[in-house]
Amino acid sequence: MKTLFTVLWFALSSTVAAHADDTARQLVEKSWQLYRQASTEKESVDLHIIQQGGKTEEKSLTRWIKYDKDGEDKVTVRFTKPAADDGLGLLTWRHPGKTDDQWLKLPSMDKVRRVSSADQEKYFAGTDFTYEDLRQLAGERTTDFDYKVIRSEGDSKVIEATPKAGKESIYGKRISWISSKYATVKTEYYAKNGKLIKTQTNGALIFKPNGLWRPGTVEMDNAMLKRKTVMKVRERGIDATIASDTFTQRFLESKGH
Repeated sequence: MKTLFTVLWFALSSTVAAHADDTARQLVEKSWQLYRQASTEKESVDLHIIQQGGKTEEKSLTRWIKYDKDGEDKVTVRFTKPAADDGLGLLTWRHPGKTDDQWLKLPSMDKVRRVSSADQEKYFAGTDFTYEDLRQLAGERTTDFDYKVIRSEGDSKVIEATPKAGKESIYGKRISWISSKYATVKTEYYAKNGKLIKTQTNGALIFKPNGLWRPGTVEMDNAMLKRKTVMKVRERGIDATIASDTFTQRFLESKGH
């Protein structure tokens, strides 16, 4: 009887855990499904990078995104301010099931250079966003992670995401707060040793009648570097008309904006 009870207990526990994992994955997938209800997007963004002592650096950039239903997204970022960063850009081509492509254009160079897998943990352009972060901002690859609901907090479910075996990530885990409207309002990023690296807070949220959501501000508070990056969207166009060559290396290398 004791053996039978033990078997039944483990079977029930496994079923409950599997159900919880399914619920967590469904919440994350629903959040990104609602977020990605667009064909294209263009954003004008102001950045404030705040050091521990209060010194602030201001930057401006434009971000263009082409969403693809099969996940072959393309994202271009190009800075316009300050003058020293004018022309600094990043091009990302996302590929489901294989390594994404990224190219970096520095103002001091005429040609782009490929961003390697070893660069993914590096911070881009003096901000608190890594190259890996920039790949995921258009939509998380939910097939690359295991999820579980660890608690409820207010109107949000708190969900832990860990990389699946064989999937590369610079983070050991992420913990995200997903609201009842399926918006991701906060994410904590942890190192593989379990130490908190930084916390991302999405603010000034807007919601469309179809459930599409967007943050008006994104704050990345870097606990390790004692630094903070605040992004404020000055202008946004959903389903904007964007020339196809915007998502090419040639566009990054061009002088115009």
